[in-house]
Amino acid sequence: MKEIERQLCIENIPVINLAREYGSPLFIYSAELIKNNFEKYQNELGSNDLICYAVKANSNLHILKLLSELGSGFDVVSGNELKRCLRAGADKNKIVFSGVAKSNEEIKLAIENDILSINIESYGEFERIAKISEQLKKSVNCALRVNPDIAIGSHKYIETGSKTSKFGLDSEAVNKISDEARDNKLVNITSVACHIGSQISDENLILKSLDVISEIANNLSLNGHAIKFLDIGGGLGIQYKDEEAGDPGILMAGVKNRLEGKEYKIILEPGRSIIGSAGILVTKIEYIKNAGGKKFAIIDAGMNDLIRPSLYEAWHEVKELENKEISSDTYDLAGPVCETGDILAKDRNLKILPNDFVAFMDVGAYGSVMSSNYNSRLKPMELLVMDGEIEVIRRKETFEDLIALES
Repeated sequence: MKEIERQLCIENIPVINLAREYGSPLFIYSAELIKNNFEKYQNELGSNDLICYAVKANSNLHILKLLSELGSGFDVVSGNELKRCLRAGADKNKIVFSGVAKSNEEIKLAIENDILSINIESYGEFERIAKISEQLKKSVNCALRVNPDIAIGSHKYIETGSKTSKFGLDSEAVNKISDEARDNKLVNITSVACHIGSQISDENLILKSLDVISEIANNLSLNGHAIKFLDIGGGLGIQYKDEEAGDPGILMAGVKNRLEGKEYKIILEPGRSIIGSAGILVTKIEYIKNAGGKKFAIIDAGMNDLIRPSLYEAWHEVKELENKEISSDTYDLAGPVCETGDILAKDRNLKILPNDFVAFMDVGAYGSVMSSNYNSRLKPMELLVMDGEIEVIRRKETFEDLIALES
């Protein structure tokens, strides 16, 4: 995203033109930025290492297809995310399945499709996988996702590596599964995995978790398991405001240094750092009003479209689409949803009038994918800009779509 002749542009196309043509609210993504962000990882990896994009960050089929064509694998957390990846043309041998509550149907789907790995998150899940593989008479490769008890200092909702988190295995469960899987001819423990959270700016935290899983991998090898992969998760942060973005180059240099002389293949699961900066949300100013000594810009996008500010108190930069010769003022940007918490930005200095458009920046990750139909609002259209061409990758919902399952 850049400004050209005082207009916000995406791959040299003025965003205001897209807003006028397609309406708002409107998500727009840059294929060029997605490729650039992916290549920052790809350029640092060894030939046998693997990027598994975290589908939960943005699961649009067209974006998954683009990443698959770039050579990406995928980290999924539900059976339907797995189906999305297969529909988008993903290589099934580059898919890992995480998540704490995999159903019988989801595990069966994963085993039948010969994916790279099912990440085991509890002893009960190991028992379920063993039972289903026996029923199918089909072997399955698995990873032990461990909990290293590492706090990352981000929002509590996106920390996943602390001791009290629902994610991962403790040492007792690791040892129990190791012993039982050693004698199981169908369940193969081939990986050790760890993901400590999201929006990490300090690469050393991930390297610290690598030390933990590397030691566990060595112990598993001594117990008869052929460990091929170390999955260090994702979580590198981006710069929304004044945070320091994570650096794939620094991370991988540290990984290579720690694993020198060892033959493990590395799996990375980046999501936000690939797609976050590549998306914007365009919204229209419906009204400007004064209340309680504050100025509100009432916009047509709400917490149902972008929940991060309400859920995480997240900060997104707001930009005018055109630079107008009017005086600026300070506004809270409030959405249409019938909730006091439907404030997407506070105290922003903007030059705006009713019917103007503004863009919320860096919403490619956990934006549209977390949207809802609360207040019976329709989910926005999504566009992908690629090589100067505009592709509608999700049409705007209609009322008939909204009630289709109720009719």
